[in-house]
Amino acid sequence: PEPPHTAAARTPVELRAALAAGPGAGTPAEIHRTAARILAQREITTTLAELTAAGSPARYRSVDFRERDAVLQAVKEIHAEHGRLDGVVFAAGVIEDRLIAEKTPESFQRVYGTKTAGAGALFAALDDLPAAPAFTVLFGSIAAVLGNRGQADYAAANDALEALGTDWAARTGGRALTVHWGPWAPAAGHTGMVGAELGRAYARRGIALIDPEEGSAALLRELAWGDPAARAVVYTASGW
Repeated sequence: PEPPHTAAARTPVELRAALAAGPGAGTPAEIHRTAARILAQREITTTLAELTAAGSPARYRSVDFRERDAVLQAVKEIHAEHGRLDGVVFAAGVIEDRLIAEKTPESFQRVYGTKTAGAGALFAALDDLPAAPAFTVLFGSIAAVLGNRGQADYAAANDALEALGTDWAARTGGRALTVHWGPWAPAAGHTGMVGAELGRAYARRGIALIDPEEGSAALLRELAWGDPAARAVVYTASGW
């Protein structure tokens, strides 16, 4: 549970300041990790509340998608509970932006493996189901198409993600679509992967951010009317 003394802190800066002033503050690195965890927990709670208010019951499970056995168990339990699995959206991803000369093998593997090992575990779990879902959407990145400074690992991971989806679709006949997104704008209660600093950097480069409502609608249009044989699409707000 979130500590009481951070409840009034709304921004990351306010949250880190509240943690630093609170009991057992810890090192700056520990404060940063705790703040990130609290913000993630808040976003999960907000998402579940929004889904419930919209009439869509939702359940949240915490599974490390790099652990194949854990993924297999989670997918089997979901299928057993509902008797089917209609669709899957795989959106795992972490970034640790650094120039290649500054990257460590461990950092590269965290970024690369979260996408690739996670997708591999997902497809292995789907292979165990009686029938494939109607669609499997993989969230990629424009970095796989155009590259991005400091993101050699992230670009490689998303390019590999598309290859894994294409291979699974060819092998099973299932529909797998990788969407290489441009950067999304944050929304109320949902910061996503573009914080304020990164957002300002994009603005200086003239890169527009995808409105969350428009991005969601674009994905739904693609699933409804896009070519089922398409294995990858690119969506940005910058006209690239």
